[in-house]
Amino acid sequence: MSDEQPRLPAVTVIVPVRDDPRLRDCLAALQRQDYPAELIDVVVADNGSRTDVAAALEPSGPVPTRLVREPRGGAYTARNAALRVATGAVLAFTDADCRPDPGWVSAAVAALTPGTGIVAGRVRVYARDARRPHPVEAYELLHAFPQRTYVSRGGACVTANLVTTREVVDAAGPFLDDLMSGADIEWSQRVNRLGFRTRYVPEAVVAHPARSSFGQVRAKLVRVMSGRAERDRLEGRAQPPGRPPARAWIPPLGAFRRAARSRELPTARAKAALIVGEFHHRYVSAWIASRMAAENRRADSVLALRDSVDE
Repeated sequence: MSDEQPRLPAVTVIVPVRDDPRLRDCLAALQRQDYPAELIDVVVADNGSRTDVAAALEPSGPVPTRLVREPRGGAYTARNAALRVATGAVLAFTDADCRPDPGWVSAAVAALTPGTGIVAGRVRVYARDARRPHPVEAYELLHAFPQRTYVSRGGACVTANLVTTREVVDAAGPFLDDLMSGADIEWSQRVNRLGFRTRYVPEAVVAHPARSSFGQVRAKLVRVMSGRAERDRLEGRAQPPGRPPARAWIPPLGAFRRAARSRELPTARAKAALIVGEFHHRYVSAWIASRMAAENRRADSVLALRDSVDE
């Protein structure tokens, strides 16, 4: 019997960016991976930055870093551009505002066992000051990027921490880059429909900063809800956005229980911030859903009027 260890695969890490100064910290974290440096390379996909992204690639370390430019579309267009030049048998995705732990690549590669098409690692959300978080930060500390939940619901995974193989990408195809949001969810579920499975691996960790303003969370909700509606349309499940159900306006009283039990929120101030954050999230979500429904009704009225004129 041979005592030789299985040969480790080459890994290409893909990082899209648009005017994010945190890219330097992300690349520095990738230079500190405990995976053999000669088996990793990084492709940074610049999605139309106005700043000098190339400057963030210097000084380089033992892990080579390349830059591709894709000014069209959004982050998924940039990821697809990076996929076209990636050379690794393993393809690892993270974002410019993330900081992968030193063992991220090693843990993910070890989990790519036969039949596993995607490794969904843990996204550890952090606040600027966990003792005095903004209400949005407090909300995200508990609720943002629940990868384990995503995996349990149809094998979904977000590209903040997604590791797969070239074989899987070739079988499933690229991301749907015309989606406003959620192309990673659509892609990972597409992979699962091909017979591959998604595996949640909490040891494969990237750190992600919590959003820290009401404006940021509102923009995220608009993007996510619009993207979900677009995915439904593309998959033949399209339903005109209707008024949110009455339960959407029910106060999230469970926030008080979650605040009391939370280990992530160490102070009374932080727990109070969570309650404010949950109320804000609940009612802003309901307001956005109501607005989308109203816009749909207006669009239907315009089409009906146009049809009546044509007749």
